[in-house]
Amino acid sequence: MNVSIVQLDITAKNTKANFVKIEALLADCTSDLVVLPEMFSTGYFTDDTTLAQPMNGEIISWMLDYSQRHSTAICGSLLCLENGELFNRFVMVSQGEILGHYDKAHLFSMANENVHFTPGNTKVDMVLNGFKIRPIICYDLRFPYSSFNDSEYDILINVASWPSQRIGHWDALLRARAIENQAYVIGCNRVGEQVYTEDKKSHYPGHSGVYRPDGERLVHSVKEEVLRLTITQEAIATTRKQLPFLNDRRM
Repeated sequence: MNVSIVQLDITAKNTKANFVKIEALLADCTSDLVVLPEMFSTGYFTDDTTLAQPMNGEIISWMLDYSQRHSTAICGSLLCLENGELFNRFVMVSQGEILGHYDKAHLFSMANENVHFTPGNTKVDMVLNGFKIRPIICYDLRFPYSSFNDSEYDILINVASWPSQRIGHWDALLRARAIENQAYVIGCNRVGEQVYTEDKKSHYPGHSGVYRPDGERLVHSVKEEVLRLTITQEAIATTRKQLPFLNDRRM
């Protein structure tokens, strides 16, 4: 399966500008799956409810349209409003249809996510081109039990707005999740700076990457660009056959 990971410098609160930029970066895309960062269309905000959209809103409509025009699947997270509640929601669509969604379970209290968002309470696995995929969002990466793999998935996808001051953790945790679950791990982080006020801003260094089931990093970047690679079932099967430790898990 051919995958494109869009390491995007997101324009804050400008959905249309981000759509245009994404399409330009993917101009020659022939991938089976496009992965976008956390809150790819607005930037990371926890307390601006005007950015939230329903599942039939502009953001999902664009994803559906893009996937249909390019005969591909596309995924990323957005601030979603449903029944009066806010969710940080990962959505995957394929060729004009929604494959599924996952709501971020572990809310980052240092940014008051627990005040503004409703947490998800279920793991979600999706299937694309014969690959079983489990999505998680940013802070979820720190909680390995949410990624526990009892032969349930082949690919773990984390979409994030992970800042510079903790980027070493991001790199280490992505690799650890690949090794301990013998699955591909795709980490899609944003890049660039987001200004909240004159005194508050966040810098995002990228470090998007893909790790093989044995923990080897295949691609990595620190600038705005699209990372492309091919994922194979053979690599998963080979790793699990050579070191079948998943069979020995007891808890």
